[in-house]
Amino acid sequence: LPSQTEGSGFSNRPNLAPLTIDVGHPEAITGPPLSVMNSPTPATSLPSEKGILEEHNKDGEFTTKRPENGRRKSRQERQEDIEKLVSNVSGATSVKKHLKADDDHDFDIKFNKKEFFASMIYETLPPVIFSPLAALIIEGPTRAYHLVNHRLFLPIDKSYQQAAPFIIPFFWIVFIPIIYMITISVVLYIIYKDDLYEKIDPWEVFLAYLAFLCRNAILSIKYAYYGMEELEGVRSPAPKWTDSHQSRKLIGAGWRYPLEHEHLVEDQLAEAQDLIDVNLGAPSFKVNCPKAAAFLRKFDCHSDYKADNQHNSEDDISAAFVVHQFVRKSFSDDIPFGFNAFIANWVPFLMAQFPNWIRFSKGQPAFGENHLQKFIFAGVFICRFLFFAQLFLFGYIAVHDFNRRRRCMKFLGQMTQYPGVLLSDFLLPKSSKGEKKDKEVAKKKAVEEAKRKKEGGGKIHTEEDEQDEQDVAEKGKHPKKTDTTTCDDPEIAGLRLYVDLRERGNAFAWVLSRRTAKAFGQGYFNRIQAYVGVLFMYSVIAMISLNVLFWSNLHHYVTTPYYIILKTFFIAVCVLTGISEATKLQELVTYHRMILKNEIFAIDQTLSDNKMAFRDQAKSTSTPGLGMKGPPVVTNLLSPYRKNTPKPKNFTELQSVEEQLLAAKTILKTADDLIGYQEEIHMPVNVMGVHATNGVYNSTIGILLTFAVLAVEG
Repeated sequence: LPSQTEGSGFSNRPNLAPLTIDVGHPEAITGPPLSVMNSPTPATSLPSEKGILEEHNKDGEFTTKRPENGRRKSRQERQEDIEKLVSNVSGATSVKKHLKADDDHDFDIKFNKKEFFASMIYETLPPVIFSPLAALIIEGPTRAYHLVNHRLFLPIDKSYQQAAPFIIPFFWIVFIPIIYMITISVVLYIIYKDDLYEKIDPWEVFLAYLAFLCRNAILSIKYAYYGMEELEGVRSPAPKWTDSHQSRKLIGAGWRYPLEHEHLVEDQLAEAQDLIDVNLGAPSFKVNCPKAAAFLRKFDCHSDYKADNQHNSEDDISAAFVVHQFVRKSFSDDIPFGFNAFIANWVPFLMAQFPNWIRFSKGQPAFGENHLQKFIFAGVFICRFLFFAQLFLFGYIAVHDFNRRRRCMKFLGQMTQYPGVLLSDFLLPKSSKGEKKDKEVAKKKAVEEAKRKKEGGGKIHTEEDEQDEQDVAEKGKHPKKTDTTTCDDPEIAGLRLYVDLRERGNAFAWVLSRRTAKAFGQGYFNRIQAYVGVLFMYSVIAMISLNVLFWSNLHHYVTTPYYIILKTFFIAVCVLTGISEATKLQELVTYHRMILKNEIFAIDQTLSDNKMAFRDQAKSTSTPGLGMKGPPVVTNLLSPYRKNTPKPKNFTELQSVEEQLLAAKTILKTADDLIGYQEEIHMPVNVMGVHATNGVYNSTIGILLTFAVLAVEG
């Protein structure tokens, strides 16, 4: 349900993202198996949170002032921080300390066990009656009222869903009957299991409800990784926490394609810098290609992440700009349309229908003989189809996110390896409403323009043109051309971004950029790593059930073993692919450390060559150190790729070169140690609670194959 609301609270951005509801659960995921058709709704203006003041800056964009206990800083505050840090760039690594900030807010993203178990109770119990009662006992009357309305356990107050008012009747008409039908089906089977033992397979009921529990665990993990302000927002009155805030936090909606949610990428980058206590606005990269540097410095992008930070030189580009462009490009790819349109819909549906078809082919009723059996079969079928589809989609999104992160980290490595990364490979035009929407608008404009020219008319005068003319009249300057700078711009053909890590400040800026890119979307990343573990546990429990079924000779229907094997196969494919992508992401740590070690090795060789060359020349001169005769010095200052670099002519200049190389070597060595400790020991990529390595991948295959072999022997 696309909606634009004036945001407040914790995203601190206006015109927040669209809200799309899945019939499996209004907070679950976007898309299959049963999704609500999107339809635009008029913008709704909501009052701002106390302490938040939205105002226009000089460029006509929205900005927000920071509340006393909030996370985000305003643009003016960030610019002031940069001005304080540029004189001492080393302060960009410990911003609080160097700026003497009195903010004691803990930005660490931790797993909240209490919230996990509480959410598990809320999600598992049926809504309307049991979930609200549990919330009343755990939260108290006031907080429970806000919680059940925000999370749609008992949606009776329309003020909590102002952006999508029809979600409340949809919830009462569709969602409540589905959940109660599933719950009542399981309860009825338990009550009448002796009478239904020969008609309904208990393993079929168990596996369907297991998918429901795993889906609830995934939703509970989401809330377990919420920050304290976000948890308080869910328990606060509207509009402190809106449905747009909720949509941005969903893996299947907000994080599936973050560019469609306005300022979500920028907010997550700011949060990543807060998380590791750095400021990317102060350090800059010295670019070897002046033409590339000039183009990047004038490239139209988000005002908080400009290449020209108003303090760097003409050959410098801000580290914030580089990371912002790498992240936007890497996360600009959506899940392939074919997956959403075919695989995510039809695979769960066909699997859910598989037992019914077998029963029908043997001359038995597909959904039972009497009303009781038909009701239970219908509830089990919906549970089997709906929640397996959600698990399947969660697994694919996890794979997709690992792949996007690996692409971003590869950009950072490629920019340090000659000849660098092509500008056309990572630059994206400024986009305030989502890259996908911008492409649709541009395509529509092109079609209309072509039609107009064919008819002999002039240029179409759109609403955007009228707004540009108003900007010209008000500001007395030409409007920015935000849609003309694209990756196909002929000006950047063949231009590359290459930074030499032996240049002063480049290694420092690169390490901070890499740490920030790694921490980007950390809350989402923690959840995705946990989701892979949940899917693996589902596969293991399913295979254990298969072994129990075979070894104990318990009653089961003929299709149950085949159904378990098929279901485990598709989930295991998602798990193994996710582990493989996570392992490839972790392997980039070794690759980047090798880049640093190679630079250190090259510096040592250069220093050795310089000393030997100067010693040989000193021996051939009557006055050592003054007149240099004989063969030239073999160094070219810093980079072997930099052309027309003056060579040292005397001992003083040679000593200056050695000092620069030694300083660069020290930074590179420290960077190598820092990356090694942080990403191989302290915070490596984890799946299922262990470090992502090839050993984990092989162990996962081994566990699943072992259960399969044991089942065959049984």
